[in-house]
Amino acid sequence: MIFSIQSELASFKGITFHKGLNVVLADKFSKSDSKKTRNSAGKTSLVEIINFLYGSKGEKGSLLRHAALAASSFSGSLQISQHTVEIERRGNEASRIWISKADAAKLGMVAHTERKTNRTYLTNEEWKECLGHHLFGLPRHLKHTEFGKSFTPGFRSLFGYFARRDNSHGFLAPEKSSGSQSRWDYQENLSYILGLDWRIPFDLQQIRERERSLEELKKAASGGSLGSVIGTVAELRPALAVAEAKSRELRAQLKEFRVMESYRELSDRAAKAKIEMQAIERRAVSLKERLLHLNDAMENEVSPPREDVTRLYTAIGIELPEAVRRRFEDVKEFHKSIVENRRQHLKQEIVSIEKQIAAGDAAKARLDAERSALLQQLEGRGALEDFVDLQGRLTSLEAEEAALRERFKAAEALEGESTELAIDRASVKKRLQTDHARATSRLNAFTLIISKAINELYADRIGGFVVDATDNGPEFRLSIQGDRGGGIAQMEIFCFDYALFTIMLEQKKGPGFLVHDSHLFDGVDERQIARALMMGAELTTRLGGQYIVTMNSDIYDRLPFPDDFDRVSVVAKPRLSDADPSAGLFGFQF
Repeated sequence: MIFSIQSELASFKGITFHKGLNVVLADKFSKSDSKKTRNSAGKTSLVEIINFLYGSKGEKGSLLRHAALAASSFSGSLQISQHTVEIERRGNEASRIWISKADAAKLGMVAHTERKTNRTYLTNEEWKECLGHHLFGLPRHLKHTEFGKSFTPGFRSLFGYFARRDNSHGFLAPEKSSGSQSRWDYQENLSYILGLDWRIPFDLQQIRERERSLEELKKAASGGSLGSVIGTVAELRPALAVAEAKSRELRAQLKEFRVMESYRELSDRAAKAKIEMQAIERRAVSLKERLLHLNDAMENEVSPPREDVTRLYTAIGIELPEAVRRRFEDVKEFHKSIVENRRQHLKQEIVSIEKQIAAGDAAKARLDAERSALLQQLEGRGALEDFVDLQGRLTSLEAEEAALRERFKAAEALEGESTELAIDRASVKKRLQTDHARATSRLNAFTLIISKAINELYADRIGGFVVDATDNGPEFRLSIQGDRGGGIAQMEIFCFDYALFTIMLEQKKGPGFLVHDSHLFDGVDERQIARALMMGAELTTRLGGQYIVTMNSDIYDRLPFPDDFDRVSVVAKPRLSDADPSAGLFGFQF
């Protein structure tokens, strides 16, 4: 329920609501035209504020983000699951819902604290999760649950049926709470409210997503960006068969290809020369690495100076005896002879390796010249040219065959996916029929509420409600006999909302109120408007809750209520007016 809506905007007309029927009246100034009356008093704006307090996005361009209003907070005293809480929200910080720690704790929430002001708040996303849990039984935390995925029932879509917004084109069809609502959205959310298995339209939406992707691929494959890449199975099957046949034929020709013995001898010698050249080159790499190592060893092969040892002993204060010095001289000469022998050996090794490298280079040059001559002979006589040409053609054909095979597989997959999708759709329809059979009593109860509402409104017309299990998911159809004029289409929406409100009150779920903007009654006969208000009053008296309606006073005053109906006590306070800007909801014109 809503107890009151206020604002820190000094000129705002705070409105207080009571249980039962609440009619928010806008007095029509005698000299105003209908357009001015509709737009200046603030009836539709009140519905926008209610949605704003209940978590609407507050995106750029919305009413509460207008420069004249964005800095002002709007507050509501609300009843959520038997708890009364006070909240505030403003357009220029729409991501935050200001709420006390105590009120947040009532709802099982932990409020954040703003450091600068020490005020406490919930994020709008947290607020919507909280409302979804308390009002519609959604999980307390959506993350890591099936409701945390895309294309699942959500609080704002569910709430939209209880406070339709004219600015969102919410009065176009009973099953859609906004003009832009997708099929999956209303199918899943209405299924959830009516106690049907919402997972079935969820699964159907996954099929739609696959179909959309498949359709894009098919468009591309039938002449678009992928036309030359994929193609169709019918086109590719013969093309692939031809490519396979050509490859087999050419492989057979190569297998049977014969070169005259003289040609074969020349080709064998050329091949052998190439192998020998490669072996020489590999050996040359090893020899060059060894040569580098030997040269490095030659540079580093020196005797350590005796003075190093003498300085060592001097540093530690020991005078070497003459005998020891003579011994050092002998050792020095001996070591010098060893180093000299080592250097001579390294020189010999270096010379030997250099000779081997030179011999390899000479042999490689000779073999290269011989191979060039052999290849020239073979090329001149045509055998090698023919053989190489056949091999090249086979390589091209095999590549073409492989590409066609992959395209064929892709085309088969696309067409197979179409078959799978058709099977999946049929399976979803079967599940839908089974689920509707399971929920027959629930659907019958909802249908009966609508039928009674139609009978209350129209004594001379019949109508009904049907939930049809189709290949495209559950379809909800409500109709009242007669043409679509005279406000009948509008009253179909009333009956639908009335029935949803009834079952929510019976289950003690939902927001506890139903809000109808005056736009709902455009073109409706005054007798039907009066009966609709009386039905709302009777329902909320019997089951509790609130039926909130905005209306122009001149229309309300003409409604043919019975004599025992107290038309005064149901009017919410204060009354609005379009007499001048200060008498409207916001108290000024912008």
